[in-house]
Amino acid sequence: MPSSGAAGTLADLMDQALIESLQDSETALVCNALSALGHSEPHTYAMDGRIQCMTPDLPPLVGEAITIRIDTCTPEGDSQTDDYFAMMDAIEASELPRVIVVETVGPDPYRECVMGDGMAKGFIAAGAAGMVTSGGVRDLPGIIDQGFGVFAIARVIQHAALRWSGYGEPARVGGITVRTGDLIHGDSGGCIVIPEPNHRNIVEACRFVNDFEKQAHVMIRRTDLNAAQKRAGMDELSGRFDRAFEALR
Repeated sequence: MPSSGAAGTLADLMDQALIESLQDSETALVCNALSALGHSEPHTYAMDGRIQCMTPDLPPLVGEAITIRIDTCTPEGDSQTDDYFAMMDAIEASELPRVIVVETVGPDPYRECVMGDGMAKGFIAAGAAGMVTSGGVRDLPGIIDQGFGVFAIARVIQHAALRWSGYGEPARVGGITVRTGDLIHGDSGGCIVIPEPNHRNIVEACRFVNDFEKQAHVMIRRTDLNAAQKRAGMDELSGRFDRAFEALR
């Protein structure tokens, strides 16, 4: 079970308005905003390339992480569901959209089939917006039709007994540690955790980065300026936006 400070405290850190505002931003843009805010170590918050968006045509997946582990590929034995039902109770009790983050702990992640379209129905009914897992999934057309966002390493067709464990404990997915209560953002480009200290300023930072990139791209593609003029223009543009970001840091 999660510690008393792990689950159910996200309302103190974010609200529905923050989540909805971030759904308008691409994950790469959010990453650039985090860099502008001073986060120079993406390996601490960005999942690596093993974690692929399996539902790229859906909107960005944004919500509160709820963590759990599973072993679906060890032969024989019985299912273990106590942690699963405890997690489902927590999802139903939440006022915010939850992103289920599942660390697979069986012997072969490419034989881990964590969910299919039937399980997605139950997750959606409970209030979950999507799943991020270090294992695989199946029944993707049915999952996509329901609008349930999924990040995984592969399509895996079958599973053994489902042994759920570690509800609320930190989960290792894509080379980073995710904790219950973290803010997840993911789209076709990848999946990240937005560090809590940046919740207050991340939406405004995304707006600044979006404005900067639009102006920078216009300048870069101009054919009436030579390279020296473009460098001077970019220096002026960068200085202006650096001063704006300094106020947010």
